Amino acid sequence: MKRKRFLGILAGAGLTACLIGCGAGGGTDNVAVDSTDSAVADGASADKTAAVGGGNAADDTLPVKEENGEAAAENAVVADETEKINLQGMGMSIVGDSLSAYDGFIPNGFNVFYPFSGELTDVSQTWWRMLLDETGMELCANNSSAGSTCAGDSMAEDIQCGCSSFRLSFTAGKQGKMPDIIIVYMGTNDLLDGIPVGDNDGTGLVEEGPIDNFSDAYCMMLDKLESEYPIAEIYCCTLAQVGDWGEEQPFVTFENNLGLTAGEYSERIRQIAEKRGMHVIDLYDCGIEIDNLPDMTSDGVHLTPEGMKCVENAILKALTEPADGSAAARP
Repeated sequence: MKRKRFLGILAGAGLTACLIGCGAGGGTDNVAVDSTDSAVADGASADKTAAVGGGNAADDTLPVKEENGEAAAENAVVADETEKINLQGMGMSIVGDSLSAYDGFIPNGFNVFYPFSGELTDVSQTWWRMLLDETGMELCANNSSAGSTCAGDSMAEDIQCGCSSFRLSFTAGKQGKMPDIIIVYMGTNDLLDGIPVGDNDGTGLVEEGPIDNFSDAYCMMLDKLESEYPIAEIYCCTLAQVGDWGEEQPFVTFENNLGLTAGEYSERIRQIAEKRGMHVIDLYDCGIEIDNLPDMTSDGVHLTPEGMKCVENAILKALTEPADGSAAARP
């Protein structure tokens, strides 16, 4: 797993016609998100270290071990918190769909979902805003549009085509500010729209033009992001589990017209990202499951505040994983 510049800190559409049309309103210009500084107490080990006075050496042995153990625990906590603080001030951009699209924080003309649809009532409930608040990162750009897919005409000026150069140009911030971190959370609408997965494992070449399968489009999207934003660490999110209305229970696993589920698209995302040495964030197993979809989603797809928290936790863990760890890329 590569690291470029820093170490260890690194759907729009629904299941029916009414869900597919959700959130068609236009957004407003990108709005800078103020970060909240995180404070970590210094010198915890010095404060917690016990001074051992005179007396029988044998009697002092056990207290010394206990105090040393407490100091080590405190140091471990401080080290963990310090690792998260390394994200302070980093610029984060998002490439996403309705699961990340919130009015006032996406480019002008992009399709909005939250808060006009779904159960979110404030931007503080989105996965990305919680992540920014917890890490001290800053929002560079939220390049998210409800209903967008990865597949489409890569040469068209189409905000709904994730692999188009036009769409990806919105990943930069104001005045062309380059992101340090890019979170790619796309593919849910490719699943819902029945776009074939394709057979590109991340090594196949893709030509510009109309792209009718998910894996070719995802590869082209990553190619362009890596080329246009060379300093950025790119994190590829697998898809959270998606449900369809069931008869005997609220939701069952959604299968598109090709008989494919979120699992197949997630596996291809993982395969492509790993072939290219990019980070993988596993949202398929982030705690959102078919059995708890009534709590985690409003319709089997769009996340509630509880579902957003599961996504945020998984992304936070991936961003703060040690450089020599394998959790960010494990199946």
